[in-house]
Amino acid sequence: MTCMSSMVIMLLMNKTLLIIFDTMARTATFFLLFIVAFNIVTRQLHTISSGSISFMIPGAIELSKYTLLIIIFSALPRAVTYGMVRVDLISNKLPAFIANTLENIWLVLMAGFTMILTIQFSQRFWLTFNRGDVSQDLQIPLYYFYAFISIACLATFIICLIKSFQSNPKQQEAE
Repeated sequence: MTCMSSMVIMLLMNKTLLIIFDTMARTATFFLLFIVAFNIVTRQLHTISSGSISFMIPGAIELSKYTLLIIIFSALPRAVTYGMVRVDLISNKLPAFIANTLENIWLVLMAGFTMILTIQFSQRFWLTFNRGDVSQDLQIPLYYFYAFISIACLATFIICLIKSFQSNPKQQEAE
């Protein structure tokens, strides 16, 4: 396989992972907004009716908590692809070679960190799967969440590796 075709495959993999996790993050965000808005409205209805009407979602706080977890870990691949928060005042003043080297060091460190997270959450997945742990209110199996977090961390790891092998725009500007 040539270098060019492997780069194309890596770019397609990067784009595919971003589309999948962006869709999950957007869906989870809308779901979270729905849960919160619906519960606010139904709580007001509950108050107005002196408790006789109650359409509140059971376990809404737990649903919100796990939905937020999904949003956060779904956003990791996008954050790595389009850059984490950094101080541009310093990084823009650096020569292109140093800035690219620091960016690649960051990506390798982030890849290592997300690989450690993947291993840790995968172990937690197997533990909760074998024990049959469930959430407190809704009795949702916890291994679903650990599986999702493991997959999201693995996707972030893959994107970090892909980004570290791509040519950097600052390097192209300098040449």
